[in-house]
Amino acid sequence: MNSSRRDGIIMDRYLRRFPGQMAGVVGLIAVIQGITVWASTLNATLLDALIQFNLRRFLTAAALLMGGWVLIALLTYVVTIAQTRLTQTIDIAIRQDLTTLLRGKNYETFGERTVGAYVSWFTNDIEMINVQGLASFFMVVSELFGTGFALIALWRYHWTLAGTAAVLAVLIITVPRIFDRPLNRTNTALTQENEHFVNRTEDVLSGFDFLFAFHALSLITQRVVAASRELKQKAVDQSKAQTAVQVTGFLGNVMAQVVLMGLSGILAMQRLVTIGTLSAVGSLAGNVFNNLGSMSNYLGMMRGVQPIFAKYQAAAPAPATKKDPVTRVATAPLLAVQHVSFSYQDQPILQDVSLTIQQGHKYLLAGPSGAGKSTLLKLMAGYLTGYQGQLVFHGQDYRAIGQAALMDRILYLTQTPQVISGTVADNLALTAHYSAAEMIQVLRRAALITTDAEGPAFLKQNVGAKGTALSGGQLQRLALARGLLRGYHILLLDEGTSAVDGPTAVQIEQDLLLDPRLTLLMISHTPHAATAPLFDHVIQFPLTKTAGTPASV
Repeated sequence: MNSSRRDGIIMDRYLRRFPGQMAGVVGLIAVIQGITVWASTLNATLLDALIQFNLRRFLTAAALLMGGWVLIALLTYVVTIAQTRLTQTIDIAIRQDLTTLLRGKNYETFGERTVGAYVSWFTNDIEMINVQGLASFFMVVSELFGTGFALIALWRYHWTLAGTAAVLAVLIITVPRIFDRPLNRTNTALTQENEHFVNRTEDVLSGFDFLFAFHALSLITQRVVAASRELKQKAVDQSKAQTAVQVTGFLGNVMAQVVLMGLSGILAMQRLVTIGTLSAVGSLAGNVFNNLGSMSNYLGMMRGVQPIFAKYQAAAPAPATKKDPVTRVATAPLLAVQHVSFSYQDQPILQDVSLTIQQGHKYLLAGPSGAGKSTLLKLMAGYLTGYQGQLVFHGQDYRAIGQAALMDRILYLTQTPQVISGTVADNLALTAHYSAAEMIQVLRRAALITTDAEGPAFLKQNVGAKGTALSGGQLQRLALARGLLRGYHILLLDEGTSAVDGPTAVQIEQDLLLDPRLTLLMISHTPHAATAPLFDHVIQFPLTKTAGTPASV
């Protein structure tokens, strides 16, 4: 989402991104406003015909007026549908750019916000862009055409009417800008509070199971209502700023119409315009100043969405620096941890740790929870970068290689397996393409099926929302199968079989431990007696300072 920081430039970029659709919508709006102004001038014809008792002229003008408004109604239907299509197209483009922004993040920078906050970007923020940004833009376009055509019509009656209207128009547009700063501030606060509301609601709803067990479901009401009250205050603050713009525009609108009607009355008394002109001027003044009174509000609303785009811009990751390709150094160990220390929020987790990992060896990481086992695997996988010391892969420093190259070669499976909505096959393939035979092979290896004949039906099985159609053990094995399908030779397994029944877990572990091509680091709090002797090394946590090469079993 690269763009200048100048106000409006990001919004402008999306408005210019689809010129064909935009030209169609703007053209229809111009036609509607032209017919509307023309219909307003017919008011003068009607009144003049009435004064002159000219029935034919009166009926002709009335028929034209009726036909004009019918045409306006039909065109309004068409342009409304066209605006909706264009708005949704722009929404898709913004969401696509947001996903590109998120794809540029790494494990650590993505974790700076909760998933709920990111969801709010795609929902609440987009809704605010639609209502305050895009809808306001279309209204501004409509009112610009309406004002322009009305000024031309006023000029045809008398130049002083058009000149006075133009001066008043400038005042009506510029005065409400004094409220830009509070409007931007309250819009920023509201979009941030929307994120907080989604986070808090998602947090308490995700705990439904344990709250139900402890008869504490009332906490859901308490938390949601409390979060709603905070959101309410931010919405009220935003409404105050927005209403100030609206009221200012309204007062300017009323005062300008009175001035213009007074001027047209003076011109009529001086016989410079006809009496019917009063009716037309009243209607045209309404077109001009109602439009401008609303326009100042809409322009303020458009400027008010810029903090949303500024938030996206601030969250964009820095451009990635070019990393060296991985080149193997024959004499170097596969992985080396050299005097590495790491802390979470100033809480030391690992201190001056050194380890070497040899290719094809199998390592068991044992020890109490919170001792740093998962942190060590995340460091080795390249997920965490804020460490002191050095991590080395095939003789090359991790910082010179980069995360993408590391993750092409090292697979880290977390304690909590993740899936996307869809079938088992969708979750295995993701964005790649594999044959059914290849997927069935890894399903068998992960003990998800026992025969090839079961494969096609299992591949078509839907995993359900967040994997609810599969058991915890099946989800762990599906995550493992996904990695095996891609042929990773370095596997970091964080309690990867903890939810699997004993005999099946032993079967899976034996398959991994007996694979000579695989380098395996596996965390387990309850290692199985049948597989423990198959590990080459045990790394016992908590690690001592400069732990050295792990001791052999």
